[in-house]
Amino acid sequence: MIKWLLMTSLAGSVSTLFLILLKARLAGKYGGRWYYGACLSSLLLFIFPLQFPVPALPSHSMTFEKNIVEDSAKGAVVQKDEMIPGQPANPLAKVNEGYGSLSLGIDQWLLSLWACGFIVTLCRYLLGYFLYKRKVLREHKWIGKVEKLDVVVCGKVSSPMLIGFWKPKIVMPNVKIDRTDYKMAVRHEWIHYRQKDAWFKLLAVCINSVHWFNPFSYMALANVGEACEYAVDEKMTQHMKAVEKKRYSEMILQFAANTSPALNNHLVDHKKLLIRRFRLIMKKNSESDKAFSGILLAVMIGTASVFISSVVFAEAPKPLTEYSGGITTYYNTAQTLEQNVQSTLGIPSPTEKTRVVVKWKDLYIDKEGRKIDYFNRTEPAYKVEIKWQDKGSAVASMTNKTMSIGGQAVTVAFGDKAVAYKNDPVIEKMIGSQIMFEMNYQTTDRRFMYDHKAFMNELVKRGAYVIEEVVAPQQFAYDFRQTKAGGQAGAKPLTAYDMVEGQAPIFKGNVLLPKQLDDNDGSKGLQIGHSFVLKPGETVAIDLKETTDKTPTISLAILDETTGEMTYWYPAAASGYRFIFTPGQNGVNHTYQIIASGEQQDTVKMEVFTYQLKTEMAK
Repeated sequence: MIKWLLMTSLAGSVSTLFLILLKARLAGKYGGRWYYGACLSSLLLFIFPLQFPVPALPSHSMTFEKNIVEDSAKGAVVQKDEMIPGQPANPLAKVNEGYGSLSLGIDQWLLSLWACGFIVTLCRYLLGYFLYKRKVLREHKWIGKVEKLDVVVCGKVSSPMLIGFWKPKIVMPNVKIDRTDYKMAVRHEWIHYRQKDAWFKLLAVCINSVHWFNPFSYMALANVGEACEYAVDEKMTQHMKAVEKKRYSEMILQFAANTSPALNNHLVDHKKLLIRRFRLIMKKNSESDKAFSGILLAVMIGTASVFISSVVFAEAPKPLTEYSGGITTYYNTAQTLEQNVQSTLGIPSPTEKTRVVVKWKDLYIDKEGRKIDYFNRTEPAYKVEIKWQDKGSAVASMTNKTMSIGGQAVTVAFGDKAVAYKNDPVIEKMIGSQIMFEMNYQTTDRRFMYDHKAFMNELVKRGAYVIEEVVAPQQFAYDFRQTKAGGQAGAKPLTAYDMVEGQAPIFKGNVLLPKQLDDNDGSKGLQIGHSFVLKPGETVAIDLKETTDKTPTISLAILDETTGEMTYWYPAAASGYRFIFTPGQNGVNHTYQIIASGEQQDTVKMEVFTYQLKTEMAK
């Protein structure tokens, strides 16, 4: 939310500054209506967080964080014929310490301050407007009608104005005025009505209230009010002769003495505005052949504003660590370097009775080729299966190519299920990222220290980096497990292709989870949403959409209220995943509830709903 406010505020400010500095030239060359449209368009930059994919300044192709954590997780011994899992069971407690412990409180404080400012600013505008409207319409007299608009006279105003939104009225001052001036004043306000200027000003007021902390938003509001007068003047005088334009200007000058609340459309304003208006009125009408260049210029101003905002708020990549995007190759410190090389490359050893297979099977990577994990919670681009293999056998049986990485020639081999991605830029980034990271990888835990660079040099020299399979997001499948009562529980990464029809909502939004207490089944926590009944063929889905570095994973449990038993428990549910549960025959028509807690007390974003299993599809 804070980033959205700052990004849109900067983009809108840059665009507004351009339009104000070049106001006289732009309005003079392209006309008042063009300038009004450009000002309204710039308001959109205060709302929509447009961003170009630009690198952060200064840009770095890759950043590594050395001496990461005490890597005690490496004490686990790889079992025979087992696959190394795609993600560790849970990050070490020391990784979580110091992450985001203060940022959430600051964010909440800033959002509370912003909300107060927004409410006060908007109420000030609306209260001022409605009090003024009430004052004006309390003592008025109907004097005529222009199409659907009533024309009234009131002694509380000193210049013609259009007031109201749903049933607007043209309010004339109680002064002596000749018929020609009266007609021009009424038509001026009628054009405001046809252009929906009151609604556009209301939009500008709301945007100013959202960005109340930004002085440029007040300038944008004032500029929109000024530009809308330019547009009306141009419409009024487009068929007038010089003498008629002069008479129209004199009519405006006659009423030049007042101001009124921001939401009213009144005929006159401050002295400098009047001077600019008179100059534009007396200029020759804009030529139609300038329309294309005017549109092009408006697009250029908007593009430049968005680009500047994108550069300022471009996010530098997080340092690669084992738990934040870095891909590592398993190393058994109980063995020698040569034994690890042979084991990793799949070379049989005469001293080994069984063969150990070392590979990443369920590895999800993002568009930068980084591993999706606890502290790199981005949308997955692919699921891959990778390993190292003896160069001779890999080159002979697979499609291969050579990549230059870190000054070394790396042989990359592709299996039948991956060969289509041989030249894919994401896959190439993944290979380069992993090898460069492993060349620089270190650990501070002396129990598991080894010469990782020497290990990688041997793998590159004697082996091939093998990609056995690449799976696109459209084909991501659930990893199913059987539950105690015969049901099925599954999990898969959320992607843009996931779509479920006929949802029955249970919960959607942000929730403050309590700190995870010591328990053995996930029963201690906060109930998410209301309890629900799963009928035959129904499934419950839990979309864990966003967590923080303070609590990268949460405890997620499904309780069967009917039996009082815990149906299933995800002790380390990761962000960006969808978790589903379908009851077995013995669990149908039971009442269930979702219980969750965090590693620390923290706010997470999630959605829970039920649906018929057959309606789930890939878009």
